[in-house]
Amino acid sequence: MFKRIRAIITKEFYHILRDPRSLAIVFAMPVMMVLIYGHALNMDITHIAIGVIDYDHSNESQAVIRNFSGSRYFDIVRFPRNRDDLEPLMRRGEIKAAIIIPDGFGDERETQPVSHIQVIVDGSDPTFGNATVNYVNALLNTYSLKNPIIAKLVPIDLSERFLYNPDLKGANFIIPGLVAVILMMVCALLTSITISREKETGTMAILLVSPVKPYEIVVGKVIPYVILSLLDAIFILVFAKLVFKIPIRGDLELLLGLSILYIYCALGIGLFISSMAPTQQIAMMAALIATILPSIILSGFLFPIFSMPAPIRALTAIVPAKYYMKIIRGILLKSSEFSTLKTEALFLVLLGTFFLLLAIARFRTRTHS
Repeated sequence: MFKRIRAIITKEFYHILRDPRSLAIVFAMPVMMVLIYGHALNMDITHIAIGVIDYDHSNESQAVIRNFSGSRYFDIVRFPRNRDDLEPLMRRGEIKAAIIIPDGFGDERETQPVSHIQVIVDGSDPTFGNATVNYVNALLNTYSLKNPIIAKLVPIDLSERFLYNPDLKGANFIIPGLVAVILMMVCALLTSITISREKETGTMAILLVSPVKPYEIVVGKVIPYVILSLLDAIFILVFAKLVFKIPIRGDLELLLGLSILYIYCALGIGLFISSMAPTQQIAMMAALIATILPSIILSGFLFPIFSMPAPIRALTAIVPAKYYMKIIRGILLKSSEFSTLKTEALFLVLLGTFFLLLAIARFRTRTHS
């Protein structure tokens, strides 16, 4: 008995060693995932893009600004003229927070028992908002302790204001992100098995020899899932509104239209995976690795993209959920308009079309082979 079992084990090892795909799954994929997600899963938020409004223009205010510019936690990218310029910059995502130094700050440092500074933060992500305020407080305390000009320690009173999510409710941030993850999961997984199922049942051969053209097969398979996914998105939003009371501040028609673009992109990826995978099991595994994990880790759903290393930030450019996260959170929480989101919409169209054309090309190749 043991000899027979040993013979089967030896035979199976030979099969595995001769199959590069199995070896890739065993060794290459874990290494790739550890490298990518090990760098992406970083709880230390750095390089926060901020704007600074200096109404004082004193030596003291300039010293505070230098303290922020020298920190790895903040990048000063804008110097707005007044408060009215802040919200458009935050809505477009150019800055995440703003430091406002009031007129008379330098005099307060010398004559008053306390001096004042205000920080305005994009509060749509509660964790990020609290972390930003803590970083600002820490830097201001460091500045006070290191200041050699003032003989006595004059504390700085930090006034906080959170935009878009003033109560810092976690559901207002998480639920819209979950919509993006769930839609990608439903669209990519369902479509990734549709063609593989046809292959396993043998009906794909009938389709390929029929008068139906490759693009007609693809379109015919996509449309039912577009309708199903759209209904799923509406159901999720209605459920979240009723149960979690998430705000809906923007244009729902715009959200619906851009959601269709996201669904189109997700279905394109699913069809491409389905056209490449020989079985439903492999298709589902490939869809899980290629869509769901990136949608959670590399989209800004849990971790801010700007804190990731440059190579990982570049990799996020091909993650559709990254663009839809900004779309749905922008419309629901910030009342963002299409002019603010047109870049994200364009990337969704390009990515969806690219993968859909690859799927059609794969069908055409099978038709002529």
